[in-house]
Amino acid sequence: MYYLWKNTPYGIIRVSCSGLFDFVLDAVKSKLKLYSVALEPSGKKEHANLTLVLSEEDLSPETKSKVEAHISSVLKPMGLRASIVWASPERDIMTVIQSPYAWAGFASCLAVVITAGFEGFFWTLFWGGAVWFVIRGMKFIAERFRRA
Repeated sequence: MYYLWKNTPYGIIRVSCSGLFDFVLDAVKSKLKLYSVALEPSGKKEHANLTLVLSEEDLSPETKSKVEAHISSVLKPMGLRASIVWASPERDIMTVIQSPYAWAGFASCLAVVITAGFEGFFWTLFWGGAVWFVIRGMKFIAERFRRA
């Protein structure tokens, strides 16, 4: 789908929805999830209004303002004015039920219980959890050294 962006003396500027979505997603370059992009044609105005719906994922107000300033600075030279709407994703039981990862985990646990019994399941869970905590700790320490 193409959005009408601007009428100019040289013709009409059109922007594709997916191209604009990908461009903004590359400009954000963080763990934020971009849900939606909507463009209001500029008509006689100097800037077109671009509305973005981003996930907040427990961001501080300072971080949100930095993200908004960065996106605005990227889009302003293109003649776009950004309006950012922060949304919290809803997580409910249906999201878990529809996730293929949840079903794969459930099937794996069931297979271990059937083949190795409850004792094998316990030790598999124990060592898997231990390795997960070690990897998370190493990642945390690496991020600390990277910031310093």
